[in-house]
Amino acid sequence: MFTNEWQNYWGLERDPFACEDADKDFVLTELDAGSVHSGFDRIYGDPRMPAPGIVFGEKGSGKSGLRLMMKRRLEEHNASSPDAKVFILEYIDFNGYLEHFRGQSSSSDEKLLNAWSLTDHIDSLLSLGTTQLVDGCLDGSEKHEKLTPKQKLNLLLLTSLYYDSGNQTATHTGRRLARTLRFFNTRKLGSAFSLTLLTLVGLALFAVPHLSDAELGPTNYWYIGGALVLGLTWIRHRAASFLNLRRAKRAAESVRVLAREAAPIAEVLAAIPARERSEYSLPQSNREEGRYELLQRLFDLTEVFGYHGWCVLLDRVDEPSLLSGDSKLMSKFIEKLLDIKLLQYPGLALKLFLPIELESLYRTATPEDLKRMRLDKSNLIAELKWGGQELFEIASKRLRVCLRHGSQLKTLSGLFEEDFDFDYLRSTLQVLGTPRYCFGFLSSVVIEHVKDLPSDLPKDDPAWRIPRTRFDVERAAWIDRTGLLRRTMN
Repeated sequence: MFTNEWQNYWGLERDPFACEDADKDFVLTELDAGSVHSGFDRIYGDPRMPAPGIVFGEKGSGKSGLRLMMKRRLEEHNASSPDAKVFILEYIDFNGYLEHFRGQSSSSDEKLLNAWSLTDHIDSLLSLGTTQLVDGCLDGSEKHEKLTPKQKLNLLLLTSLYYDSGNQTATHTGRRLARTLRFFNTRKLGSAFSLTLLTLVGLALFAVPHLSDAELGPTNYWYIGGALVLGLTWIRHRAASFLNLRRAKRAAESVRVLAREAAPIAEVLAAIPARERSEYSLPQSNREEGRYELLQRLFDLTEVFGYHGWCVLLDRVDEPSLLSGDSKLMSKFIEKLLDIKLLQYPGLALKLFLPIELESLYRTATPEDLKRMRLDKSNLIAELKWGGQELFEIASKRLRVCLRHGSQLKTLSGLFEEDFDFDYLRSTLQVLGTPRYCFGFLSSVVIEHVKDLPSDLPKDDPAWRIPRTRFDVERAAWIDRTGLLRRTMN
């Protein structure tokens, strides 16, 4: 028998247990938002009071599933509470930041990650937040009418520093954004007008002795006056441009996780009066305080757009090519984030979904490191473990999502022979331990059972149900397999 015949018999539209990657799991998107691990509420917290949350779990334990459910809960919160929205960022793709960082040096990966700092993480978050906010302004989903002229300049400056999209450059985006915000660079127009006017005055002074036959004084005086006007005008103009460009280059070089051009940054700086320029922060080498100032400016901007907190969801640390799943490299990358100032930053909820290999970050930490991290204040789940009943309930809910309307099948137990011991099923799921292994096991049980069924099996034949013997064969194979995978991967 083919699997689709067996599924049609039970009223299943698709295999509820086929997908093993949460980000590609369509069934997960249809589950109700309450279908989560019992520790979910601890790391989720209250969106109205942003707080950190950290969970360690082995591969397949459902970390990405929890992240996706958390994102959905936050989106539901934003829809129901428009006056207390949360700005949601997913910090899950590190390759671009790490590859650009690596491109600046020929050192080994370990030395590179020793050089990676907290400021690089904050720059990555600033890039994610700026890009998301600017794209929202440009597509009309974010209303910008309440922005003051100074806030518009801040947003344009952040765009020149941190906007990162595969669709358009920061320069082009900055100009589009200026038009969208109706920001007119009057200073640039005034500067151009003054430069033109004073240049004409200087040239006119050169021409005065030749415009009349009357004696207007020594010719050299007119030439000296013209030269002074032209010289001072252009020296002042060039000096201002040079200083802006030099400051912009320093800022561009300080952002090590992105490819930045200095010219767009200098263009925004030129729009700021010199006496006010010091009020607009720029990144400076590895200076953390400057990054926190920029982060706060972006926080203030998102608040104008109706967001009263941020939630950053960090996941998939074991996937970037530079880290290569190496626990030592991953530790060096993540340990910089575990800083009490960032974890407890007002208005920021940093949610970290980390592989179990990184649990040593706090388990073997020195007293000084523990004081720096203060993970006791971070809603920590030391290991994401599932109970057999939890996994049974989740599996049953996935099954119901895949059923056609009117199907008689209601729970997972309906697929097994009538005298099947379901305490035995729950204990098996608990031994397998993770959603990935449990769902893979259940899918394998079905596939192996169906292979031995004839296509002309009568509708009332009890063989449609999975027998204990088939279950036991697959159980033994999967317990051996998962034991090997755990030793290899975790």
